[in-house]
Amino acid sequence: MPPKLLLITPPFTQLNTPYPATAYLKGFLDSQGIITHQVDLSIDLFLKVFTKDFISGVFKEAKQNNSFEFPLVWN
Repeated sequence: MPPKLLLITPPFTQLNTPYPATAYLKGFLDSQGIITHQVDLSIDLFLKVFTKDFISGVFKEAKQNNSFEFPLVWN
């Protein structure tokens, strides 16, 4: 049975540019017959947090507090 490998890009890396390290490693390892899977936790986190429901909740909370300033973010 060939080895299996999971390559993980950790969260909070730059979202505006691709982080190619795991993609290059996956391509090379696949060419060597090693079964690999790749996960980018930055993208996964972004897609979970920045949803319509999440953003709507932020604005709903701001409206309830009569303020669009969030002190916990600024401190």
